[in-house]
Amino acid sequence: MQANVQSAAKPDNYTAPELSDAIDLGLIDPSAARFGETAGGFLELTYKDKNYPRVSVRRTLPLGMPYEYLSIADEENHEIGILRKLADLDGDQRRLVEKELERRYYCPNVVEVRSVKDQLGYVYIDISIQGTGDITRRTCAIKDVNRNIRMLSDDSVILFDVDGNRYMIPSLKALSAKSRRRLEPYLF
Repeated sequence: MQANVQSAAKPDNYTAPELSDAIDLGLIDPSAARFGETAGGFLELTYKDKNYPRVSVRRTLPLGMPYEYLSIADEENHEIGILRKLADLDGDQRRLVEKELERRYYCPNVVEVRSVKDQLGYVYIDISIQGTGDITRRTCAIKDVNRNIRMLSDDSVILFDVDGNRYMIPSLKALSAKSRRRLEPYLF
């Protein structure tokens, strides 16, 4: 005896309108999530009657969709779920998550390369940076320049130091000729 089974298969030309329709991402229901800030300044989350005293927020698509599909993980780095859109949170909740993203993805712009020294397998770059305030001076130590000095385009570069900090050079052309010459041997 053969059962009459209706096929739930999607047609060959089917395209999911959203990534979340194509696969189960473990999306967090924004109405059930409550973000807060601890006395120590850390981001906390209460979700589905469970409290996570310290959570981290990471961008899963940092360049293409920096405020969508945000991974929320506990302090042991176990993912709690994915927040589909930052805009789905109300004002105060959104500001807390934005603050955490700004802290995690802080990336000041390099306005000058003052000197570059290669010593004992590290490249020490003395730079002037402009973040959210005044121009300040910083020395960053970079190991493995092939991986940690990356060309993002023909004109922009990102530097990753040994402490995990990021520094952006939005336009090599905007740097002085001296700054470009100091950095050129390390650009691949």
